[in-house]
Amino acid sequence: MYRPTVRYADVYKSYIDDLFQSTHLDRNQIIRAALFTAAHSSVFSNLMNENKRPDVLLPSPQWQLDQPELWMESNPTIKEERRDVSDVDGKRTGEIKSINDFDRRYATRSDKKQKEEESDRRQRKSSGRIREIRKGGGIRIKIG
Repeated sequence: MYRPTVRYADVYKSYIDDLFQSTHLDRNQIIRAALFTAAHSSVFSNLMNENKRPDVLLPSPQWQLDQPELWMESNPTIKEERRDVSDVDGKRTGEIKSINDFDRRYATRSDKKQKEEESDRRQRKSSGRIREIRKGGGIRIKIG
């Protein structure tokens, strides 16, 4: 378990204390929730991009927004998902820009699956042509 010491301005302390008083969460859960959601936030990404080293890519979070146990519990057991080593930015598809997007994300299918279905639909729609994309690569187009 990682236990950092965080130092921040009094305005943050005041905000955390106000959240503590108005929710059933403890201060650690509030701070973990902020970090948990920041990694999926476009505002946070923009701040990090403005300050990143030019020759280094920003990391993708190793968690999804549907894993609340990460911020609710102090020492959760998480089953890690294996990823393709060439998948640099795969975890960032469908970034959440507002709380409304966060709510909508749980009501809809995953963005990646939705994009694949849209791509399939576009491939099927063709005026008088039949396009076939082969799994091994290459495209076959039959006209007429």
